[in-house]
Amino acid sequence: MDESRAWLQQALSDRSAAERFDDADSTQRCHAIAKYQQTVEKAVKAIVVALREVGVRTTSIGYTHPIECFVSVLVHLPHGAGHRDIASHLSRLLDESTRASIYSLEELIPRRPPPGQPHRKNTEYPFQDARNQWTFPAAQGVFSSSDIQRFRRLSHDIAEGASRIIATIRRAPR
Repeated sequence: MDESRAWLQQALSDRSAAERFDDADSTQRCHAIAKYQQTVEKAVKAIVVALREVGVRTTSIGYTHPIECFVSVLVHLPHGAGHRDIASHLSRLLDESTRASIYSLEELIPRRPPPGQPHRKNTEYPFQDARNQWTFPAAQGVFSSSDIQRFRRLSHDIAEGASRIIATIRRAPR
């Protein structure tokens, strides 16, 4: 198995794990959203790696969670003769609305705040709410059923789109 397929398979496994959480139990929503974020992250990384495997890009992916830089690389892929189909698929997959959803999901990745700043809402660690009171991701009302639906849809779209794009990349002339 090549590296891009390994990334894609792990993304699909993360999505499958997210689907097992019970949305009726609001204390589990943070966990499902975290897995949907990992699905999106790994599916995007799979595309970047597939482009590297065929010599189109030399981008290294590393072990960071935010993928904004990778999305930017993919959106700005040159529309050269051999890459026209790939760039077209990427433009449809990563349209403005989808990118906005990806960035909203990325805002939920846990990060250490700058000194003196409140800890912000995330899917993993305690944080401070709008009143500067401590709460936690699994608390009642932190994440809604509509949050789950939005990020579920996003993860499905990105994972399925990544699968199609990787197939297109493999078929493209080198």
